Amino acid sequence: SEMLQVPVLVCHCSSPARPKDCSEIMASGASVDGVYSVFPIHDPNGFMVYCDMNTDGGGWTVIQRREDGSVNFFRGWEAYRDGFGTTTGEHWLGLWHNHSLRFEMRIDMADFDNATAFASYSDFSVGRDSVNPEEDGYPLTVDGYSGTAGDSLLKHSGMRFTTKDRDQDQSENNCAAYYQGAWWYRNCHTSNLNGQYLGGGHASYADGVEWSSWTGWQYSLRFTEMKIRPRKPES
Repeated sequence: SEMLQVPVLVCHCSSPARPKDCSEIMASGASVDGVYSVFPIHDPNGFMVYCDMNTDGGGWTVIQRREDGSVNFFRGWEAYRDGFGTTTGEHWLGLWHNHSLRFEMRIDMADFDNATAFASYSDFSVGRDSVNPEEDGYPLTVDGYSGTAGDSLLKHSGMRFTTKDRDQDQSENNCAAYYQGAWWYRNCHTSNLNGQYLGGGHASYADGVEWSSWTGWQYSLRFTEMKIRPRKPES
């Protein structure tokens, strides 16, 4: 019996076979927002990410999204380390997926009256100088704010990540347990984007999806999206 010949389609496009992130995928010609596979150096098996190819020049890898309250974000250390949720919907990509490298970050947000704002940081990294970033608690480095939402993250720079079952903040309480989230808490926070999805104004204090410099301590945002891309070389 003759072997069945299966035609092999060879792509002669410039797309890298194993792109490290969304910016490489975009550089190869992709322009549609959506889910793509990436293969960072520290994770050769690769994983799926959502790429934003349009906002502010595109090439963004989304690392967090809140939009409808369908996913529980009050989770423990392992969930935040490894990631959870749905790539096309609410999710947290995972701390270990984006550690060590230096990025720029943009956070887009919206309230329930269709007002939008953003915060950009020209320098963002997690566990940048760590030999073992998990042991060190994935400390945050962030600087270079610009945008319309106000800066509610700079005060968290230098802090380690705290979850309800791993307290690494500077408060005598566990900030994650107290404010129903997980974040680079200090004592405790000026932003709480992994807090409870409380749907706008709420009576409780600072335990929603808060960005205090824009909407204060008792307003839980409708939409937030954190995204990163490699920093442009210093000019």
